[in-house]
Amino acid sequence: MDNKPRAELTALREAFFEAWSKGNWQALTAALADDACLISNQHGASQDPDGWQHALARDRPCLVSMRTSNHATLTGDDGQAACSAYVIGLFTDGQRHLLFGASVVLRFHLDEDKGRWLLRHARLNVNWCRGEPSLVPHWRMPPGDTGWQLGDPAPVLVSELDSPWALIRAAQPCGSTTDAIAELYSKYSWAIDQGDIALLADCYTQDAAGGFTPIGALRGRHAIVGQLKSFRRLWPWMQHFAEVVRLGFEPDGRHARMIVARLIPERLADAAGDPVFGAHYQLRARLEQDGQWRICWSDYRPGWFTLAETPEFDLGVTHIQLEGAAT
Repeated sequence: MDNKPRAELTALREAFFEAWSKGNWQALTAALADDACLISNQHGASQDPDGWQHALARDRPCLVSMRTSNHATLTGDDGQAACSAYVIGLFTDGQRHLLFGASVVLRFHLDEDKGRWLLRHARLNVNWCRGEPSLVPHWRMPPGDTGWQLGDPAPVLVSELDSPWALIRAAQPCGSTTDAIAELYSKYSWAIDQGDIALLADCYTQDAAGGFTPIGALRGRHAIVGQLKSFRRLWPWMQHFAEVVRLGFEPDGRHARMIVARLIPERLADAAGDPVFGAHYQLRARLEQDGQWRICWSDYRPGWFTLAETPEFDLGVTHIQLEGAAT
């Protein structure tokens, strides 16, 4: 994908969140396809621009902040594209607060007559919320921490069918290697949070290794994916908000390094208003023969820091002994 389509799709993605969070519908309405459809587990379904505005505008009175992260953008050769993002939102009214996390997938198609991308489909899933549900009386039943319960409606977002990686099977290469590597973490986080284990397996090399707090140190894709699959079952509301804060390339051109900083929804900034992070990943990625970047080393390090204190690269090191290593 060259930079121009990617920039256009990024602008449309941001226009969607501006419309939802701030009521700025002017930019988005012009970019909606005639058959545009919005499906949300909390807001219901809408089939036209007026319906989209009505459904999402009801959040506006108390929605005081929204932050997106974990972005990914894929385009195909057939004029189709899809974006995904995570959302942290906060409703406030006096002393009442409601914090929530959501996953969003946006689908686009290229209108050749108009010469531009149009937003055709949006799926919005609120994964969890904490606080006062009375702030969103128009929502369907807010999600709980217990996971699926008998009588729950069918999910509106099924990763194996609705994720960008499912929708765009033969994706064009990213416009830059930096984007491709950064989006590898978005792919990983989406896969584990959505319980899409096949997608998760595609994030790791066969010989991947590292430290996986609180599970321990693991070696090999089979052990890593198997343990993460079992671990993930205990946390139905899991959502790994994060940003890539450092990225570097190794001389061989086949390996790259990332520092990925974890966002903690309850504390996104320090007392001075500067971004603050609750932990970080030390990640190493390898470009494999099929042209895909995959994680070959991962170590999770708890501990708060700011951008001015971003950790240095410290790859290949874990404080927990790797399975199969000599004692």
